[in-house]
Amino acid sequence: MKYILYCTCIFLMFGCAQFVPPTGGPTDKAAPKLLNSNPSNKTKNFHGNTISMDFDEYIDITALKQELIIVPDPNILYLIKQKDKNVKLVFEKQFPDSTTFTLNFRNGIKDLSERNPSKNLKIVFSTGPEIDSLTLNGTIIDLHTKLPVLDALVGLYKKDTLPLNKKKPDYFMKTDSSGKYLFENIKADKYFIMSFTDKNQNLIFDQKNENIGFIKDTVIVSKNTVIDTLEIYPANYTKNKIKKNISRENEYIIQLDKPTKSATISLDDSSIVTNYDKLNLNFFKIKQPANDTLLAKIILVDSLNISDTISQKIYFANPSKTKRKVQSFPINSSIKNNQELTRTSTYTITFQYPITRFDSSKAIFKTDTVISEKPKYTWINQNTLNIEINTKAKANTQLTFPSNIFENYKGDTNSLFSIKNPILNNDDLGSIEGTTITNAGTKIAQLINEDSGIISKTQTFSNKFSFKNIIPGSYFIKIIFDENNNGIWDPGNINTKKLPEKILVTKESIRIRANFELKDIEIK
Repeated sequence: MKYILYCTCIFLMFGCAQFVPPTGGPTDKAAPKLLNSNPSNKTKNFHGNTISMDFDEYIDITALKQELIIVPDPNILYLIKQKDKNVKLVFEKQFPDSTTFTLNFRNGIKDLSERNPSKNLKIVFSTGPEIDSLTLNGTIIDLHTKLPVLDALVGLYKKDTLPLNKKKPDYFMKTDSSGKYLFENIKADKYFIMSFTDKNQNLIFDQKNENIGFIKDTVIVSKNTVIDTLEIYPANYTKNKIKKNISRENEYIIQLDKPTKSATISLDDSSIVTNYDKLNLNFFKIKQPANDTLLAKIILVDSLNISDTISQKIYFANPSKTKRKVQSFPINSSIKNNQELTRTSTYTITFQYPITRFDSSKAIFKTDTVISEKPKYTWINQNTLNIEINTKAKANTQLTFPSNIFENYKGDTNSLFSIKNPILNNDDLGSIEGTTITNAGTKIAQLINEDSGIISKTQTFSNKFSFKNIIPGSYFIKIIFDENNNGIWDPGNINTKKLPEKILVTKESIRIRANFELKDIEIK
């Protein structure tokens, strides 16, 4: 890792003068030009500890600390010194022997007036009699979106010893806006290749916040090498843990360190209702429990199907002496007002707090026909209600919940809720069917709305997928190759070198039109 040290004496010598760009005249569009350097480019048998460069104009090195990449990393402390048109890198000691080093300045050196960066500025030198000349290049994209990843770190490791979360790469490079990277002047050897989003810039993969991708097999570099496109994805394998506990009069909240996909909460007391969202486990006191302190056993499963078991004592704060006023609360629906629906649709109604009373006889579901229809109400838990309709309406439906028909555990009741939705007939809808580049194995097809990002339909298939009764709009299609037939996408594991399940995504959105069928679509 590179360390940039700025000393007071350096600023006294070189940092007092402030260069002010001259005003007037034509705009300076030229980037700084390197006039000479010591060592010069492609120097052999270099044994010094200072890199000196002279430019044709005054320069700005504000971003040099962030932009300069030295490969392989010599792991030597150094200072940056600047005077007028010269910049020096003074290293604490000489570079390791018999090694070719590349200094890639990227956008770290700019002209002072217009901040035009010096392009493709590199200095290569060797501390031995030969300069390594092999190249390796490729592209990094996001596995789920297939879009190129900017500033992903690509690392070459001479020894594929695991775990790599404590090891810096021997060579590293960052991707450009097209996701492309290029290693030059590397040594012929065997390399393990890994890419990750190095958010904290420590050259080490930190599982919690960084995406990762890797090539399973060691790559032998004996000639100029092109690597297949490498895909990176979120891979937080750290164990989930409790970040914070919040105790209130009728509510206890466990805040988690990372999102959970599912939570199984065991608590031997019916007076407590529980639920969870991605980062919170919630315990609600419906009535006074038998004991002041309760023990909850919790099994958490994250998006990578990693299971963690935690135990936590649950207790509630002392009751407030101030009497609480009853309030009204809004109703949240997955289906919005004026949203187009098919004849078979499901409203998902969510509540912030557990519902203890629901008078379904007062709920109103109207259609534009004289036929009386009753939706099917299904409570997923005390915070979530599904309402399924299978209507014969010709044009529209209206769902109304008058005030005070829902009551939560605090005694609060709902405010008026009413939404009206147009109903699409069969000839208002479209369909799409197709295949993938390979028909082998079980696959999962997802139809994803371009505007909302919501998965509109999901289907498991082997040879051909087929989505019918699609509301007109623009959609992406994602294909998951479900190798273990568990119905979900499984990520890779860097510790065991297990690759993630393959994903295909349409490069552009597909426009679905009314009363139109798209057939023979091939996803590749």
